[in-house]
Amino acid sequence: MLKVLCVCGCGLGSSFAIEMSAKSVLHKLSIDADIDHTTVSEASSFKYDIILTQKIFADILNSDASEEEKKRVIILNKLTDKKELEEKILAWLGTQKK
Repeated sequence: MLKVLCVCGCGLGSSFAIEMSAKSVLHKLSIDADIDHTTVSEASSFKYDIILTQKIFADILNSDASEEEKKRVIILNKLTDKKELEEKILAWLGTQKK
């Protein structure tokens, strides 16, 4: 099961919007996933395979992350754009098969 974490500043608005869009995309792709949302300050306390977030929060998450952890962060330009989510999730999954 894929563990997905959606991250924003307060852990309420945009991270929840990302979560709803990600659920739809993952369902469409028939990917079994456990999806949660949280604040950028609490993200490190979660166990996850990928983080979906916007650039400003990705920069914060990556500031002290290992190279392996940085590979797990997917930066979204349009937070609820399902096409973008699908493309970026599929690209990330493609890197995991190598």
